[in-house]
Amino acid sequence: MFGFGKGSRDPLADAKSASRWLASLPSGDALLQQREITPRLTGFTKVDARRTPAGLAAVFLVDAHAHGVRRTLTTQFVGPARRSSKIETQLWQALFDLNQAFLACYGAWLRTAAEHAHSNRWQAQLPELVGRQVCQLGLDARIRLYRCEPWIPGRWAELHALFDLACAQRFEREPLVLFPGAGSTTIEHEYIMTLVLERMDPGSLGAAQVEWLAMHLQDWCRPLRLTLSPASAATFYVDLASRAGMKRRDSRPLEGRVLFLDTRSLHALLLQNVVVLEQKVREEALGSESVRQQARLAMLTKLAAQIDPEFRPLPRRGNRIDASGTIEAVVGFAQISACLHDGTLGVLEEDPVRSFSGAVELAVFGQARNEAGRLRKVAEQRLASYLAIGGPWEVKDVSASGFRVIVPSAGTETVTLGALVALRLRDQGRWVLCIVRRMARRTNERVELGLEIIANSLIGIELVEQRKFADTGYSVDGEQALVSGRAFFGLLLSIASRPGGPAVHSVVIPATEYQPAKRFKVKTPQSTFPIRFGRQLDAQSDWAWIAIEPLERSATREDAATPAT
Repeated sequence: MFGFGKGSRDPLADAKSASRWLASLPSGDALLQQREITPRLTGFTKVDARRTPAGLAAVFLVDAHAHGVRRTLTTQFVGPARRSSKIETQLWQALFDLNQAFLACYGAWLRTAAEHAHSNRWQAQLPELVGRQVCQLGLDARIRLYRCEPWIPGRWAELHALFDLACAQRFEREPLVLFPGAGSTTIEHEYIMTLVLERMDPGSLGAAQVEWLAMHLQDWCRPLRLTLSPASAATFYVDLASRAGMKRRDSRPLEGRVLFLDTRSLHALLLQNVVVLEQKVREEALGSESVRQQARLAMLTKLAAQIDPEFRPLPRRGNRIDASGTIEAVVGFAQISACLHDGTLGVLEEDPVRSFSGAVELAVFGQARNEAGRLRKVAEQRLASYLAIGGPWEVKDVSASGFRVIVPSAGTETVTLGALVALRLRDQGRWVLCIVRRMARRTNERVELGLEIIANSLIGIELVEQRKFADTGYSVDGEQALVSGRAFFGLLLSIASRPGGPAVHSVVIPATEYQPAKRFKVKTPQSTFPIRFGRQLDAQSDWAWIAIEPLERSATREDAATPAT
């Protein structure tokens, strides 16, 4: 009557109890729901846990409910949370823990189902159990790709074993409704999506791009089917006896339990999207969506190459040359800007022992006694506070367009795809500016980065906004006068297309400061000159890379009165 003893009842004993328990969870807090669900699932993995068909039906209900929790956490992770590494890590860990709890739980139920191979009740639930396990493995691959982690061989073996079981029981193409509002799917479809997702990500996709690709693969992969014989000589295959994903077929003979996947329809669909985006970029070259469309176009072009059965590698901008040595790196626009504006990098690019007297002092006294040497020593001490944590980075190879480096995992906490990196070789004074274009976690201790050079000379600058003079009747040389407004810091970049060739200039500014055609006065340590913002070359959440148009000095009232230097 008073409900004594109800608290001891297992909330996941059956579907009805699970429904009541889920209704009692706070609906507005996805993190709190994740923390409540995870321990309940791990409880079924204990040796003495009681696992029954009714309990499995309750777990299926929890999985369907957790689909909404995952979507909320994922939306927060790829959206506003990217601005805070602490919140981002918390959300990623919540997604990972929930996924691992379901994987461990379903693994225990699958072993129990195998012990009841002759039970009709257990066998009736086997297709959905295998389907949800395959789906959770696909989520595991996606969550790891959020942080550029490739799948481990053991996960591939587990995925192949589940699909092999589904094929043996002949329910791999049986329609299943796993999540509310998601429509029906099949085990084969979920399996193919995981194969294609892992194949298409070359390590250059951010979390938002991985999520966008995974969502579109739901529809893009529906026509695809695995076959026992290849539809053409150029195709992809997967070996169910291996511990690897989908591979492009070559001239060597194949052995093992091999299935073929014809991706020509998917490749044609991607090329169609590429053509549509190319047309939009041409029509809206200076529009506000131009940069986003260009980034999407570059991504789809790479994805199409990854899934092309007739492999056509993208042309390289320069040959790679094996290299060795270490580099010092400053990561992030804010850190680089601060390091430049306090003069640290400028002092370090100067060599205090270039002169004969400086070299003699270093040889005789063990240190340079001149003022330049003292400033350099102070700058080196300041630089230590700006350098990436985890120690120096190791260079693997170099090319005309960038570097491939190995970074200690402790030093990647602040490194993300699209991050700015200022670096120099240990035995050189020159600093270059790069963008992280590719990232792959090879082991728990080492991460591989691909860096694209965007400038071989960078200067810290102050940009002062130029606004129209309040008096509309006042003009200089027939043009309405401009007055100085607020100011902010940025970077002035310079890069030469070839050694000794003319340099091309651009600026990097805070992302929120970009306004097309806006006029600014640029102040460097040596000069001051007016510019106008041109088109946006690239952008991330915290910075924007902008082409600039130099203006005549008579364009502003102050500049008109100032002689050219």
